Parts: sequence; C-alpha cells; structure tokens
Amino acid sequence: MKMLDIVQRASACLEKLPERQISADTEVSYRKTFARMWREPTLDALAPSIALDTFYHRRAALHWVGRSLLEDFRAKCFAAAECGDAAVAKRRAAILLRFLDRIEPALERDPPVAAGLSPLQSPSSRWRASAGAHPPRGINSKRNVLGLLPANWDKWVWQAALEEWSGPDDQQELDALAVELSAPVRPEEFMPGERADGWSEGVLVELRSPRRLDIKIAPAKSHGGRYGTGTTIVKIDPVKAGGPAAYLAARCVDAGGKMVITIRSKNTSRKKLARLGQIALPDCDVTITPYVCRNQLIADFKATLGAGAAVAAAAGHCTDRTQAKYGHAQHGRKRPGLIGVACKRAPRAGNVARGHELASKRRYSLPKPLT
Repeated sequence: MKMLDIVQRASACLEKLPERQISADTEVSYRKTFARMWREPTLDALAPSIALDTFYHRRAALHWVGRSLLEDFRAKCFAAAECGDAAVAKRRAAILLRFLDRIEPALERDPPVAAGLSPLQSPSSRWRASAGAHPPRGINSKRNVLGLLPANWDKWVWQAALEEWSGPDDQQELDALAVELSAPVRPEEFMPGERADGWSEGVLVELRSPRRLDIKIAPAKSHGGRYGTGTTIVKIDPVKAGGPAAYLAARCVDAGGKMVITIRSKNTSRKKLARLGQIALPDCDVTITPYVCRNQLIADFKATLGAGAAVAAAAGHCTDRTQAKYGHAQHGRKRPGLIGVACKRAPRAGNVARGHELASKRRYSLPKPLT
C-alpha cells in the first residue's frame, strides 16, 4: 500500500476521534491503560470480567491515546517525506499501517459519541449488551471497603505511625497522616500549587486557642474556580478529639502557633501509608490509602453533623449532592471534639433534604397489606 493511502486512512480515522483536553495525571493514566490493552491479543476496550467503570476508562484511553499516536505517526510520515528520505518514509509508513490495522477494528467496535450528541443519547454500551455476569459497579470503591475495616482501624494505624515513623525523614508523612485522620483532605491539597483563591503552600494548621484547632484546606478540585468552596476550615477541639488532633496541636505549639503541612510526592506518600496499613492491620485485606481516610472522615462527619451542607463544606464540594459518592453514614462514627466547619463559598444545599423528603413520601405512600 502506498504511503499516501496509508496517511489518508489515518486522516479518516482521526476525523472520528474528537479532540479532548485532559489533565497531566489523566494522560499518564490513559497511556498506562492503553499500553496494557496493546499487549493483549486483541485491542479491545471490552475485556472479560471487568466492571462498567473500567470499561469506560479503557474506552476513553483507546480514543484519546489512539488519536495522540495517530497524529504523531502521521506527522513523522510527513516529515520523512518532506526530507526526501524514502527509506525512513517507508519504514514510518509501515509502522503507521500496523497501528491502523489494530486500532481501526477497535474503533469500529467502540466508536466515540458523535459530535453534538449527548452521551445520554448514545446507544447502549457493549458492556451492557455483552453476555454473562458483570461484577457489581464500585465493589472495590473506597466508600464500600469501609465496611470491611475494623471499627477503630484509624486508631491502630495512627498508633503504628507513631511507632514506625519516628525518624526525621518521616515527619512530613506523619504530619500529613494526622491531618488525613482529622479532616477529609485530598492528597493533592498537601502539594504546593495554584488554587482557585491563589497560591497554596499546602494545608495550614493553626492552634487558635488550647481548645480550638483550625485545619485550613484550599480544595485542589475547582475547575478554575467554578466549583469547590474556595477554602475550607475544619474546627476541632484537640482536647476532646485527642489522637491526631492533639498531636497537631502540640506541633503547632512547637512551631509558634501554626504550621503548613506539605508532602514531597503523592505517590510516595500513598505507598508509604499502604505499607503502614499492612503493619497496623495484618489480618485486613483492605489497602489503606489517603482516599480511604477521606471516605472514612466524610462518613464520620455525616454521622456527627448529619448529611448536608456542613459535610459538603468539609469535603470541599460545591453541592451537597456529591457526598453521596463517598463514605456511607452507617460506616461513620461520632467524632468527639468536632466544633464545626466554615468555608469561603457555601455549597449549594437542598439535595439531601429533597432526597429525605422523597424517601419519606415513598415510605408513607406504600399500600397497606391486605388482611
């Protein structure tokens, strides 16, 4: 096949794939997923025994990385042709052809949503239409694993951290863990960076009085300031709370009243916490991560404050609807010493109340059994 025909095939394939702007972290995740898919016998977003979210992720990786590689291979063919190097042009065209032979059938099976068409209007996915039993959606999500953990798992993890992380190199992770066990913080929020309300050095912890500790968080997920709370402050009585909160209060006293807590690397911190969890909970199969802590804290805040605007503010959400995706209230514990939550931009409230109202109507509208 001539190089011109191969390039035209690539151009036709690119026309089917829309351009998308994604974050650097998402790009890394997509490329890793695509590399795993490429090593499989058939390049296919649908694989046996995968959950729906995994299928969607694989399909998105197929579309985004597929477009990226097609553009790259086509550009290299053009560059070789412009240089007049026939041998290099032929070799690059052969690489592009092999790529097309694999990706074209995959795109035929799982085409992108047509331009201007809502995903809700798209045909049913192949995952739903495929035969056989599917694993339940979200079975391994962080909110669902809370029910597999011991009742006081976080106290065991904190005690293990005090014993295992005793060196100067462990100080950052120990400080960060104390915050993660006191407020529903994201690991990204420990990293210095630009936020919706300006530059953030990390999580600010301030001892306002012996009975009030403030944990100030600048939410990392705000989509350019359109969402999130701007800033969130979780207020705790360290005397009543004890444990990690009391530790943070003592650290603030040593630091002159307040301190900024940062971490060097999210990935390194996550792996270190996972190893600590294995030491603290040797008989538990759950991997302890910062997001397990975040889900547990949101569940605890629901149990203490009641689901609604206060929990949304603590989690850095712009609406009280989002908390439904996190820890269930039945897995939460009442948290002594939790004074309250303040935020710069109040979350939109009412979803939780409407949900309770609808549930109440359904409960009372059920027909009475015949006797």
